[in-house]
Amino acid sequence: MVADLQPMAVAPRAPGDYAPVAGGRAVEAVQDAAFAMKGVRVLHVSAAGAPGPVPEFLGGMLPLAAGAGVEVEWRVLFGDPDLRRVAAGLEHGLRGGESAIADDDWSSWCDACERIGRGLNGASDLVVLHDPGTLGLAAGLDAPVVWRCHLDALVAEAEALSRLAPLVECCALVLLPDESFAPDDWQNTRAAAPGIDPLDPRNLELEARLPGRVVRPLGVDLERPFALQVVQLDRWDDPHTAIEAFRLAKAEDAELQLVLAGLLDPAASENWHAAKEVSDFAAADDDVLLLTSYEGLGSLEVGALQRLARAVLELSLREGFDLAPCEALWKRTPVLGGADGALHLTVRDGVDGFLADDPNILAARLVELVKDPGLAIEMGRSGRERVRERFLVTAALERELRALGDTVKSR
Repeated sequence: MVADLQPMAVAPRAPGDYAPVAGGRAVEAVQDAAFAMKGVRVLHVSAAGAPGPVPEFLGGMLPLAAGAGVEVEWRVLFGDPDLRRVAAGLEHGLRGGESAIADDDWSSWCDACERIGRGLNGASDLVVLHDPGTLGLAAGLDAPVVWRCHLDALVAEAEALSRLAPLVECCALVLLPDESFAPDDWQNTRAAAPGIDPLDPRNLELEARLPGRVVRPLGVDLERPFALQVVQLDRWDDPHTAIEAFRLAKAEDAELQLVLAGLLDPAASENWHAAKEVSDFAAADDDVLLLTSYEGLGSLEVGALQRLARAVLELSLREGFDLAPCEALWKRTPVLGGADGALHLTVRDGVDGFLADDPNILAARLVELVKDPGLAIEMGRSGRERVRERFLVTAALERELRALGDTVKSR
């Protein structure tokens, strides 16, 4: 297997830039946590092509860390299709699916990753690995390693856990969005939830009429209410339940629309198959609109949709901690989703939105929000304050720096 690392530019951003939205105390807490990391060189490594929030998260957090005085570097691990296939298998296994990794492929992946890890020795004082596909580097690193596992691995496949166990043992610390995400045999874990960047173009406040001008060309009828689900179009999202709930809600309110914003990877054939399946499933519903990045859907469009939706649906088979609900709440839009997953970490049932696993209940709650705009506004306002307090990049960086600082001290 062939693998290499690509350096990513990190332009420092002053913590004071976040004071108007996050508050002065949040900025002071970041600066205080950064002081403990003074002089420590921290390298972050993520995996190219891995699904999930890591690129967005690091793209907001690392410039802020650099602006606070932390010496940070970001590199992306990329490789040939064989290496990516093993990484994808590990991700599926940690989520509770089948990893399906052949022994020879596993050995080759371990060798390639360990070789890359050895090549990094001497360049940093602490290495933070993101995504399951980078964990193999831990075997070759001589600096303390922290692994940020963004997935809910509580019911992970036994084979995947067994293979990863020696690599997890190489880590001084495993950071998780919540302690409940850790299997019983993982030691030295700590909770450190990620957060959204309020200064990212996708999350900025927009001039009053701009969202409408952005969304209208996409085919959404802004004279009628619509619900939104942002989907990755992979095996773990659940647009089918969203469509089922929408059909039930539409029987009560004929004006309702459903927009599925699909983040489509043009290079991933399985994503195209998923998009086709969703399109076929919703073919009989004129008011279900599937939009994809292939058709020009970008950050600005997704942000505008999140602002204008009456409610955002967040339904997945096993997503872990997702930043999309935080983005919706930040835009004062209530969130509806499953009660059994990790969404309860973000959304308080009956306060910022509604949590239920039964499509009939979700449909009833959606109709309630459509018919009572005041309730939607109240929930959206509450959700924005919750994100401001707990799930902005300032709070996320403080949590991470505290954890890294304790790891450095212990060494």
